[in-house]
Amino acid sequence: MFELLLLVIGCYALAALSVHLAFRIRRRRQQSSKHYVFVADVRQKNMEWHMRSLFSFSRRMGKDVRLTIVDRGVTDETRAIVERLARSGNKVTIHSGENVPQTETEGGKRSQKDGVDGTQLLWLLQAEGIVSQSDHAVLIDLQNPSDLSKMPF
Repeated sequence: MFELLLLVIGCYALAALSVHLAFRIRRRRQQSSKHYVFVADVRQKNMEWHMRSLFSFSRRMGKDVRLTIVDRGVTDETRAIVERLARSGNKVTIHSGENVPQTETEGGKRSQKDGVDGTQLLWLLQAEGIVSQSDHAVLIDLQNPSDLSKMPF
């Protein structure tokens, strides 16, 4: 009688363990990571809010999110914010925009050429190994209000 009780308890424990393992494996397969690419320059005022909101939303939804900021003259304050977010465990990096086609303007500031669009920028980042095709990269120019609709929240 005692052996039968141990057999039933063992079968129950094995079934519960297999259900939990199957659930975790299935959840990892469904959990696709997103890679957001922010194009930022000196004029960006709300970049910290956008970064913190993105990571907060990703934690609430249980999604893996990576963030790359294409540097077009970001300030030292922005770099400090990125370093602080990276130290707290978020996957955020700054990519210098030196290989991104740019031109000099009258004031000496650098700006993007009119001919370079988001697709070309993503191709350049793929060529440099920063973004891969499996990342499902989303390019968001923070100066363009219509691009903000690409944010997940």
